Order: sequence, then structure tokens, then C-alpha cells
Amino acid sequence: MNPAQLDTQQLLTFLAVAETGSFSGAAARLHVSQPAVSKRIALLEQRLGFSLFDRLGQRVVLTYPGEQLLPAVRAVQRSLDDIATVAAFGEGAGGGRLSLALSHYCGLHLLPAALERFSTRHPEVLLDLSFHDSERAIEAVRNGEVALAYATLPPRVGDGVRTQAFREETLVPMIADRHLDGYPADDLRRHGERLPLILPARATSTRAAIDRWLDDCRLIPPAVIEINQLDSIAVLAGTGVGWALLPTTLQRKGLVRLDSGDCVLPTRRLGRIEPVGRARNPLAEAFMAVVEEIDGS
Repeated sequence: MNPAQLDTQQLLTFLAVAETGSFSGAAARLHVSQPAVSKRIALLEQRLGFSLFDRLGQRVVLTYPGEQLLPAVRAVQRSLDDIATVAAFGEGAGGGRLSLALSHYCGLHLLPAALERFSTRHPEVLLDLSFHDSERAIEAVRNGEVALAYATLPPRVGDGVRTQAFREETLVPMIADRHLDGYPADDLRRHGERLPLILPARATSTRAAIDRWLDDCRLIPPAVIEINQLDSIAVLAGTGVGWALLPTTLQRKGLVRLDSGDCVLPTRRLGRIEPVGRARNPLAEAFMAVVEEIDGS
């Protein structure tokens, strides 16, 4: 088969289906109809001579040939993004599209001022934002889906990306103030061992830091409630159904801090994730400069 006969639009549609897990999800991402997505995939499969997906009800999963094709198509997307960046800046133009992956916490609590300043300073730039948990945001950079990400940084990120921390946060034990009627705020162990602990999901950097802290303090809660976003954890902790470890930015009315005593509180690093081995992206560099400008002010 002649590679020149492959249709870029069909390849990017394949990528959208693979990453969203459905034809409807790909249609929403690409802003086209679902029949248009189905037609593009059918034409691509016909040209390649093999099936790309197995249809399992409303879900689709990659076939073995589809899995083999996926890294190559991601490379095509990265190359197209690089071409678009060069085209936007080749003649000194200031426009273009900047794709950013943000953890929910970074996007809602640390970067609003930077997003506002960047969009005011560069109104001709389209900010393509996606919100993910931190681990998924890092993978989005690694896979070339986005130019840059801001998220909680794990101890190690692996190949293909590099990180730069710009904030370290301490996670503080907090509880609804109504629970202090029976036990004082300095009685962490009494509170911690009689109420459920509300935690972020497993396999996240924040959860790992809290788990290490629990082990160091020899603190065993009677039950665990898992929720993905820290904002949701703060809301639930405020109802009094359990206690939580949260950054002070999420302390709200009705939540009070528990004295941790001799237990050294857990910390986590927040920062940016950049790709390694990609062409220079002036838009990403401009956004990083705005974040550093605000963070240093």
C-alpha cells in the first residue's frame, strides 16, 4: 500500500475513536456527526485491508493491528501539530492553537489567573483545554495529545516527558467543626480512628503520599471513602461523614484543621509537564512564561 494514499482526516478520526473508546465520543471531540466518524473508519479499514476495532455493544476496543497502528498515528498527530505551530509563527503571526491538559485542582485553583492573563494578552490564540486526573494529564503529554500539562507531579514520570515543579503543598487533616463538640482538635488519633477517611483514588501521587503518612503515623481509619477530585473530597468532609487531608486552599467554612502532633504532614509537588524531543512550541513557551510571571509576583 502506498502511504501517500492514506487520508490524514481518517487517521485522526481513528485516533479519536481509540482515545475516547467510542464513535460518539470521537464525534463529539471532532465536532462531526457519528455517521461521519463511522464512514471515515470504514474507508480507512478498507484502504488498510484490516479491521481496526472490535465492536462490543456501545464500546469499541482496538484489534491487534489497531494497537500496532496507534503509536504511528500519534506520531502523525504530533507532526501535524508541529506543522501548525511553524505555520502560525513562520511569518511572525501570533495566532494558533494551544492544547493544555490540566488536573482539576491546578485548573481550578492555581491557574485561573494565568489563563485569564494569557487569553487577554493573546486573544488570537485558541486555548484547547482538557481536564484530567494528574496521571492521565502526564500521559496526554507523552502521547502528543497536548503541548503541555499542569498537574501533581509523581516521583518519576518515565521517558518522553520532563517536569518542573512550581509549588509544593502540605496536606492538612481537616474535619467538620461539629465533631469538635465531643473531642478536641488536637486529638487526631481519636478522630482518625472513629470516622471514615475520605481519600483520592488509588494509583495517584496524592493518594500515595497520604498512604505513606498513615503508615508513618500508624493511623488506621475504620473505613475509606474514595473520590477522584479534591474539591469533592472537601465538600464531603464538610458534611461530617468523614475526615480528609487537604491543601489549605480547600479549607472552607465548617472545616477545621486537626493538630497532627508529632506526625510530619504529607506534601505533594505541583508543576508543569513538557514533552521531550518535540519541536519548539512558542505558544507553550508563552504560557509557561505567564505562569512563572504570576507565580513570582
